[in-house]
Amino acid sequence: MNRTRPLEALLAALATLAVALPLLTLFDSNTWVRPAGLVIVTIALVGVGLRSLALSAWVVILGQAVAGFLAISWLHGRGHLLGGLLPGPDSVHALGILLGEARETVMAFSAPVPTERGIIVAITILVGFTALVVDAVGVTLRSPALAGLALLTAYLVSATNSGDGLSWKYFILPIAFWLALLATQGLGVVRRWSTTVPRGSDGADHDPVLGVAGTARLLGAGTLALAIVLPMVVPHLPTTFLADGLGRADNARGGGSITLNTTVDLRRSLEDQSQTPVISYRTTTTSPDPLRVAILTDYRRGEWSTGFTAGRNVQPDSIAQDGDPSVKRTPVRIDVTENRLQAPQIALPSPLQNVDLGDVPLRTNFVGSFEVDRNVGEYTANYNQLQPTTGDFSTDGPGPRGWDEGIYNEIDGESFERLQELVNNVVPEGSTPLETARLLQAHFRSSQYTYSLQLPTPTDPVSGRTMMADPLSNFLVSRTGYCVQFASAFVMAARIKGIPARLAIGFLPGTFANASYTVRAADAHAWPELWFPDLGWTRFEPTPGVRTGGAPTYSLIPTEVGPTESASPTASSSAPAPTASERPDSDTGSVGPTTTSTSGPFRWITDNLLTLVVIVAALLSLLLLPVAAWVRRRRLRKAARDDAERVEADWASLISRLGDIGIAPPDGSTPRQAGTRLAHDAILSAEPKAAMGRIVSTVEQARYAPPHAQIPDVSTDTRAVWRAALSARQRGDRVRALLIPADGLRQWRDVVDGTLAWPRRAWSRLRRR
Repeated sequence: MNRTRPLEALLAALATLAVALPLLTLFDSNTWVRPAGLVIVTIALVGVGLRSLALSAWVVILGQAVAGFLAISWLHGRGHLLGGLLPGPDSVHALGILLGEARETVMAFSAPVPTERGIIVAITILVGFTALVVDAVGVTLRSPALAGLALLTAYLVSATNSGDGLSWKYFILPIAFWLALLATQGLGVVRRWSTTVPRGSDGADHDPVLGVAGTARLLGAGTLALAIVLPMVVPHLPTTFLADGLGRADNARGGGSITLNTTVDLRRSLEDQSQTPVISYRTTTTSPDPLRVAILTDYRRGEWSTGFTAGRNVQPDSIAQDGDPSVKRTPVRIDVTENRLQAPQIALPSPLQNVDLGDVPLRTNFVGSFEVDRNVGEYTANYNQLQPTTGDFSTDGPGPRGWDEGIYNEIDGESFERLQELVNNVVPEGSTPLETARLLQAHFRSSQYTYSLQLPTPTDPVSGRTMMADPLSNFLVSRTGYCVQFASAFVMAARIKGIPARLAIGFLPGTFANASYTVRAADAHAWPELWFPDLGWTRFEPTPGVRTGGAPTYSLIPTEVGPTESASPTASSSAPAPTASERPDSDTGSVGPTTTSTSGPFRWITDNLLTLVVIVAALLSLLLLPVAAWVRRRRLRKAARDDAERVEADWASLISRLGDIGIAPPDGSTPRQAGTRLAHDAILSAEPKAAMGRIVSTVEQARYAPPHAQIPDVSTDTRAVWRAALSARQRGDRVRALLIPADGLRQWRDVVDGTLAWPRRAWSRLRRR
């Protein structure tokens, strides 16, 4: 029963489950509780069973890890098991895809996050890993104080990412189970909390255990009460952003600031899906334009980016204007009353005329993106709504800055053939640039394309296998996507026709209520801009009207000119406004990485990245004790004041390491007696045995030599003895000695004791006062 430790296993399991309960505040459903609880129970029962067989600690921990992985595979990998029972490469691949979906969901949503299947898998794995660590350290290795670090880490994941402070009930349960786990392993651990020895009225010493237990109970109850009461007094600290979305809250660090991702991947969402307000503004127009944040010019392997940095200051009250000033335009003013967009980003309308940022300088880059040095809570901007005629779209005139360098004419080679075919079918020969842009826009906004938050996985109709086409080709084949896909295809098609084109990202105008507009994170949007010398950069809107509403009037095909069979400008212009749930920046439920253009080992690594990270983290955790042991031995040698103390440190280290493989000298033995016994039990011969003799002689010399005498170094001999003794043991003993050294446990206990010692020191100082 002492080996099995069922009560301790139960307390460890309950502590793990209790420390996971705060996750209920971060997700919108409790569907993860049942599978996570089953994995916790599995790990606890397997640990009890393996310990009852008197197996080594390493075998018990390994068995629990295997059982936990099997349980997760059976719960979440059905249909991907070998023979319907054992996990294989396909199981790892499936789990990797689900974890990838979880990552996308957590990064896109603010709490409460939708509890999708990937989220359930991720929570199950994390809770199972916590259960394994707590049971292994607190029960199998009998170090419950160290297990508290794992419980604290799991608790902080929820506590530091909640918008509001967690209830004290979420804290009291795990701490109670952890303290009970400490108590079940005897008063030896609790004894470190105090050295108080009570005396009776007769002045005689009584059993010190009673004093230690009493002081420990008093100190534990006081600390627990303080931990519950103090958070009620101190305001909840800002969230720490476990992920871009999950950590977002109204009181998040930086005041709930939002940052728009300026590297746009066609295989993933443009940005956040949350309803967190980003910008509130009033304007003088009833039909405001989108607010531009950044300009992207470079397209590589399905990803838009820019290599230009904003290093040139401009006068915010007089922005240089592109195009012919004689073009008819209407001045518009917007007054931003609340801005939560994180610097250096700033959302501004286009074409911008001037802006009032107070004393905050405005910078621009080579292609015209604007940035600020620090956050601006309120600002005012003036811009022009152009009302061009067909004649204003003339191509006679200079090209945009950077045109000669080829910035705006690069075409994606992987999708070129499909794009060329599309352009040939949609745009007749001899079409002007304006006609080309209108026809392309009408084509993409027609019923031939579907706006969807869910990207389909292209498959071969014959074999049924996933097609490995590039993301842009996938869109042209499936004709399903959101704003990034539509805008990217439009830009590339325009470039094929020789029209300077680029991608802009920012926000749609937002929702109008109470005389002002509110732009939310879910309003993130991407659109193309084309260059016309008399107008400058001009916005077009190929994304269907279900998302964007009507396209700009100048971009529509005149009704007297019949559009191609793929065009439907009237329907596009009268499309209904998007609802709050229809967003262009989500691929929820999609396979995501399976549409990547890469293949082979790199694609496998990408698909299973999070699974590999968990495995690497588990492997690195095995190094905690070996590294701690190395640190302890090095620290003791470094702390030695002379050669004699250094020899004693090496001798103590050798005794400890031999004890790891079951070889220990008799209690109270002299160095010579200990050396004889150790050499016999370790089966030392020849040189290792001679090395042991030299070590013993040196230890005796160090103990009886005068202070600061020169004593030979024995580190080389101790290494030789250790290696010889280790090589003679069984493999299980060698693994246990290397991975779970006693010096490592002592080092971690010293760290924990040092942490727990502060209440005793504080209590002592208080009593002295």
